[in-house]
Amino acid sequence: MDLKEELQAAADQLALSRRRFVKGEEGLRLLRQSREAFINSLRNTGLTYSEAKTKYDNCLDDQEAGQRNVQQQMEYAERMHQYVLKRIALEAEQA
Repeated sequence: MDLKEELQAAADQLALSRRRFVKGEEGLRLLRQSREAFINSLRNTGLTYSEAKTKYDNCLDDQEAGQRNVQQQMEYAERMHQYVLKRIALEAEQA
């Protein structure tokens, strides 16, 4: 793969990672915003408030962990994109 193709692949991966990150942040915002509704809907299944709150907290923890993973993927994609850009600059310098 030549550098132009590598740059395109890195840019595509970075754009995809950024979209995933933004969607994840929006999902977390909505989950936090709907905390009481989430807990009350679980209580309607027969759970106590404490049990429902624990389920909500576990769900939030899982989503935050997933979002941290997406953030790490995005940061890696940013580093790879910068790496390819530097390789292109070095190649242009040597030419």
